Amino acid sequence: MSLLIKNATILTVDSNRSVIKDGAVYVEKGRIADIGPSSEVEKRRAANPKRVIDGRGKVVCPGFVNIHSHAGYIIFRGRSEDAGMNFATTLYFPMSTVMTREDREAMGALNYVELVRSGCTSVVQQEEDVEVLAPFVQKLGVRSAMGEMVGDADPDKMLKGDFVFDGKMRAEQMERAIGFAKRWHGQADGRITAMIAPGSTITSSPEQLDESRAAADKLGLRLTMHLGWSPFEQRTIQKLYGMGTFEFARKHGIVGKDVVTTHCYVIEDSDIEILAKSGTHLAHCPLMNSFRGLIAPVNDMKKRGINVALGVDNMFGDYFDVIRSAVTCARIKTQDSQALLSMDALEMATINGAKAMGLEKEIGSLEVGKRADIIMLDYRALGLVPMLDPVQNLAYHAHARDVEMVMVDGQVLVDGGEIKTVDRMEVIDDAAKASDAAWARFEKKYGGPMASLSH
Repeated sequence: MSLLIKNATILTVDSNRSVIKDGAVYVEKGRIADIGPSSEVEKRRAANPKRVIDGRGKVVCPGFVNIHSHAGYIIFRGRSEDAGMNFATTLYFPMSTVMTREDREAMGALNYVELVRSGCTSVVQQEEDVEVLAPFVQKLGVRSAMGEMVGDADPDKMLKGDFVFDGKMRAEQMERAIGFAKRWHGQADGRITAMIAPGSTITSSPEQLDESRAAADKLGLRLTMHLGWSPFEQRTIQKLYGMGTFEFARKHGIVGKDVVTTHCYVIEDSDIEILAKSGTHLAHCPLMNSFRGLIAPVNDMKKRGINVALGVDNMFGDYFDVIRSAVTCARIKTQDSQALLSMDALEMATINGAKAMGLEKEIGSLEVGKRADIIMLDYRALGLVPMLDPVQNLAYHAHARDVEMVMVDGQVLVDGGEIKTVDRMEVIDDAAKASDAAWARFEKKYGGPMASLSH
């Protein structure tokens, strides 16, 4: 389908950070065929497009790239936010023992819909039983890199502080992760891709990390893993292996230009150097991390040349909150009121995420020839007037509710603020039922809404 948006403000996020006032974008066959001042684009595109949108009062920009997400973990919304630094051992790992594939499918579908509604056209997703979400992702129409999150440590023994790795579990998980990759990589007209996704340095054995690197190399896939996310992780790796977490990750091949590490807020200067020298990308999740009272030193990382992109992580569904958090957390971390500016944050949300996915030639900016992953916001809204600077308004004042249109590969997924490819209320109702059932099983097994720590 051919589509023309004209008379809009265009935030290209190209290398010149070009902003086109009274601009136009012409989409044809799923790609951006033309972009520039409206008068010039209309003159060049004399043939009538199938759809013309008057963008007066609208702002058009690249779709957001959510570089880290656990869609099914939206089940922790309203429970994890006040859990403190023990969240992993009191909630996340225990829930993995009671949550069913059907629960993950229902909860994950809800979060994918929320993310698309807030302007995310690409989502990097790692989760147990990730394959249950692939058919929904295909139906929804979003672009997603998906990885089966593997970990061969016994989760119940971890509650007691014991790290016991199961060889049989490891073999089954790697078979599932590789099988998913072979079945789904490149599906949905290339919108679905696979990643290899060990959970963390403490939940995966050294053998599983080695096997993850080998699988990624053999299949030509990218890797992603949580790293530097907890003092507990730091103490455990030192105790088990006599080295730091980043050194341990490097030893087992989980750093490099094809790797996205997540969080990295428990980090030393030498660790930053490991990431910088290896070309590893950072999935920075400032909104989630700020609830833990810790934040990655992204300004230092950026100065070292590390590519920093933004992720939601879990529980949250409005990507604009993540963009704002990136700015506020950087300024608090450095005590510098201009440490990170609005355009810096927009780049982290778009082109930097595309680079981390290895797709910067295809998405992440509005340029001729790139895929038409585009969002349009209505700035004729409460909270967005006056529009003195469209980038600052987007970063500091916009919300998911202001997103009027979302398209991926030129296909319109959100129109007039409504999801067009799936039934929104059906998704919401199914998720509510799944959450109730999963938490009932959790409380029956662990005796309450949080599992107790015995170490």
